[in-house]
Amino acid sequence: MSSHNKSLTAVLLIASLVITALAYQSVVFDFFAGDDFVHLIWLKDAVVNHELIWRNFHSSWLDGTTTKFYRPLISVFMVADYVLFNRDGTGFHITNLLFHLTSTLAIFFITRHLGKNFLRLRRSPDGAPPEGPSPDASLHYAWPFFASLFFGLYPLHPEAVSWITGRVDAVVTAFITLSFWLYLEARSRGNSGNNTKLLLFLSIVSLALGLLSKEMAITLPAVFVLFELVFPQRSSARGVEAKAMLRRALDAVLASVPFFILIAVYFCVRFLALGTMVGGYDDSLFFISDPKAFVYTWLAGLRMFFEPFNRELVSVRSIWAKGWDACLILSILFSFANLVKLPALMRLYFFLSGWLVLSLLPVYKVFAISDDLQGSRLAYLATVPLCLLLSLAVVTVRGKKAEPLMTGLKLAHSGTFAILAFAILGMNNFAWVNAGNTANAIRESLAKLYSQVPGDPQILFVGLPDQEHGAYICRNALPGMTRAPQLSRDVLNAIMVDRFEPIFPFGYIKESLYKDRDKVKIFRFDREAKALMPVSLDQSNYDSQTESTYAGEELKKILSPAENHGEVKYDMNSLSVEGGKGRWGRPELKLAIADRPCFALEFVAVTMKVSDVGRLQDGVDLLYSNDLVPEFALKSRTHAYLKDGQDWQNLRVVLPLRSLPEWSLGGKCHGFILKLPHEMKAQIEKIEILKADSVCPSISFEGGGYLGNKGYLHVTKEKPGILQYDLKLPEAAGGAIEITRANLLFEEQNGSEPSKVTGQTIDLPSGEKTGKVVLDISRFPSLGIYELRLYAKDKQGRRSHNSDHIVIARDN
Repeated sequence: MSSHNKSLTAVLLIASLVITALAYQSVVFDFFAGDDFVHLIWLKDAVVNHELIWRNFHSSWLDGTTTKFYRPLISVFMVADYVLFNRDGTGFHITNLLFHLTSTLAIFFITRHLGKNFLRLRRSPDGAPPEGPSPDASLHYAWPFFASLFFGLYPLHPEAVSWITGRVDAVVTAFITLSFWLYLEARSRGNSGNNTKLLLFLSIVSLALGLLSKEMAITLPAVFVLFELVFPQRSSARGVEAKAMLRRALDAVLASVPFFILIAVYFCVRFLALGTMVGGYDDSLFFISDPKAFVYTWLAGLRMFFEPFNRELVSVRSIWAKGWDACLILSILFSFANLVKLPALMRLYFFLSGWLVLSLLPVYKVFAISDDLQGSRLAYLATVPLCLLLSLAVVTVRGKKAEPLMTGLKLAHSGTFAILAFAILGMNNFAWVNAGNTANAIRESLAKLYSQVPGDPQILFVGLPDQEHGAYICRNALPGMTRAPQLSRDVLNAIMVDRFEPIFPFGYIKESLYKDRDKVKIFRFDREAKALMPVSLDQSNYDSQTESTYAGEELKKILSPAENHGEVKYDMNSLSVEGGKGRWGRPELKLAIADRPCFALEFVAVTMKVSDVGRLQDGVDLLYSNDLVPEFALKSRTHAYLKDGQDWQNLRVVLPLRSLPEWSLGGKCHGFILKLPHEMKAQIEKIEILKADSVCPSISFEGGGYLGNKGYLHVTKEKPGILQYDLKLPEAAGGAIEITRANLLFEEQNGSEPSKVTGQTIDLPSGEKTGKVVLDISRFPSLGIYELRLYAKDKQGRRSHNSDHIVIARDN
């Protein structure tokens, strides 16, 4: 390579790295968020007790019992950051960015090697140059530059780069791309080339480091096999003849054998450390609780994969989103035009597409990217081949004459694409800037509160944001926020509840929380004031709940139509509604039930006659508003499912509020909005406020209240759990207990739908409304947590609404 070419390469590479670093400068400041605080608790002990670090190499990551991951190297990097920077999150974020830049650098050289291999196969076996159209110098310079730049700026990456704990994906991708680059460099030098063995050794070491970082590195040897099949090294292995194909397959196997041996060793070590080859969240490889939802989740995730803008921050109608889609379409058109001119380019597209599929395989069960980009880190590795595919459109295929106009047009397109990526990345990163500032404000509020509150009293927090715009803030964070050195002293009796609690059995502990309200302090986080405000249950009237019915004239007083949502009119004793299609097609009704204590308002029932069920899958939603949630929002709601076969002439829909902390601890009720399905035609005849005793059965166990085990029942080999039940509903003729599979959670609380994650069901004796059940450890086959709830059945076998759930913890 000439000095001019070396200089140009260096300039392009440095430009890619500098632009990427500038794009992330807004999130490089002192903050921790979400699971970062879990690591801070562990790090504080690990720097003193080094056995904790070593333990990650021979047991589950961070001593996890509910999940089984083998990622010891992540802990090593975390410890290094903690030693260097202590409580300053800035250094942790710099480390994240450095790993991201490492991948960006490696991608530049991977792309160069792929281009060289493509041109190598374009020549005849005797080395003669190809005839006809051929790529110009853009294959050597523009493609590597834009491939690395697109990856550096790809807007899907903030969760993996801007969030400290998200570095798991950034770290493993750095080692995967380094390993691939070193492998390509070694293969380019031949078996007898300079430093070939050293490069292969370093490639193996990089893969080993990747495997110690995250499980998805296991696919890299398969990528090597694919490369060898698509880009054969020996001239005799080219072509589609049987002998050539056999040589190609043999070469692919021989070249990748050391890497597959490493994978075999990795699985042996993993089995010894975790006791399983699979691990993960539920230790199963093929269990899918809802295949239909699984497919929809994948389709939605792929849409976000290709259109990576946070829908809460970047409107799909904005110029940024439309510009991105236009550039995406132009990339496809330019690529198609290149393939028409030079079909041999299909070799590159085939390899990169195969690499993309292999990158997504390890996360096939958990792949889900929401509209606010939660879960996007799972696709971080897959964006490597994606960015190579998108940037391949910049390559110009020319004939005998240069095509400066087409070259300029493609450079302008790729430059515009990069500018859009830079801008959208900045908007997506705003969520993490906001999360960091909010987390810091919460930490300041906690420090102020505990400077005024002596000792370690029982304190329950509500309204602390789990996440905002997809950036985690308090998810799993409170234990770390309330420990030294984040706080002046260690606090152990602080609990946070959120809008919806999938694990913590809030509904179950409500009665005991009210009973012991003088022993428990409750605070809610005021987001505008960024301060913690006290919450009192003294005026909740929980011990004197009453049921209310609104029908006829009383119904008219509380029920009114919302604007522009379906057609609504009053009849004699009911309200007729008619939904339509489109965005505003769901009928909406305002329920003016105000000034009642939310804590004592637990179920709302709607009775109606339905002449046209409309779109059943919409179900019925009840949006709520209170002192904590002053504005109506779809995220602050409860839901009821509708299904075929119901009595449409006397349909009673019960909407549960009982187990929602954001509702129960939200002070006074401000009202509701009732949303019915699209195209439904119905007459609302009655609205009821119901007590829990008339809706669902109950379960209990000794010491399970808020001041006890807080709804967690611990089961060991020596001590089984004893559960009391009370079916108590007048129509109950029997009942059953549902228990989830290990470490899986019920989809809803106090609803009436069967769960799709039920591991086993215990049928109760018929005719007995009360009794007890012995929960032997044999019912819980593996370590971890399980959820348990009860439902009643009438004489026809129809199930009631579910009881509050409890958590079963198997401890040995």
